Amino acid sequence: MLTVKGVVLTQRMIGEQDRFIDILTAEYGVIEVLVKGAGKISSKTGSGTQLFAYSEFCLHDKKKGARMLSSVSPIQIFYGMRSSVTAVALASYFSQVITFAVLPRSGIPEILRLMLNCLHFLCQKDTDEAMLKAIFELRIAALLGFMPDVVMCRACGTYLPETLYFLIEDGYFVCKDCQSTEEALRPSVEMPAGTLQAIRHIVLSDLEKIFSFRLREHCRQPLFDFAEQFLGYHVDRQFQTLEFYRMIKGGT
Repeated sequence: MLTVKGVVLTQRMIGEQDRFIDILTAEYGVIEVLVKGAGKISSKTGSGTQLFAYSEFCLHDKKKGARMLSSVSPIQIFYGMRSSVTAVALASYFSQVITFAVLPRSGIPEILRLMLNCLHFLCQKDTDEAMLKAIFELRIAALLGFMPDVVMCRACGTYLPETLYFLIEDGYFVCKDCQSTEEALRPSVEMPAGTLQAIRHIVLSDLEKIFSFRLREHCRQPLFDFAEQFLGYHVDRQFQTLEFYRMIKGGT
């Protein structure tokens, strides 16, 4: 028997009554769990195994590729998020990234903490979703081993150039004056110094602090563009949930 705390990332019905769920845990990465009778009206597992629920799970030993749920106790359900279609869509995108990128038995406790913090903010009506998305994308990339080089210009060593180009594939930046002809042909995002400072804060600060900073309006879009392109390139995957979020966000 195994007892873990985790967030439900995905769920898939098996037949009419049973369901597979993927749980993000601190110790074991993403675990696939079989929930017997989840589709029954009388099921006692419904609230604790619903999408994005943070619960304590008691699991039977692994059989035929997946563990089986014995019991579940909800800890936090994040009901406040359900009133916003874009918030649920963004949470689904975060879940799909984690499910794809985090392997079983690859426990990174900070990924669970990051997801819980993001779900908490998505429950708040005044949350800046575009900023939250960029923070998640850059921090999860760093946690997965794709940390961008944010120290100084690769060519001249300047710490904070007024304008710079951040190369998506190579993960480093160069001053506007230092950009070579070859680098100009690679995918990059032009950004002001303020955007670079924001990237540094997101990837280097303690998790409790990464959501607390202000950014001038002209620095925002370069941050959003870089974060999405950088994560997408390095995980090498297009996410349907991201396309869906873009679609409904454009219609709101």
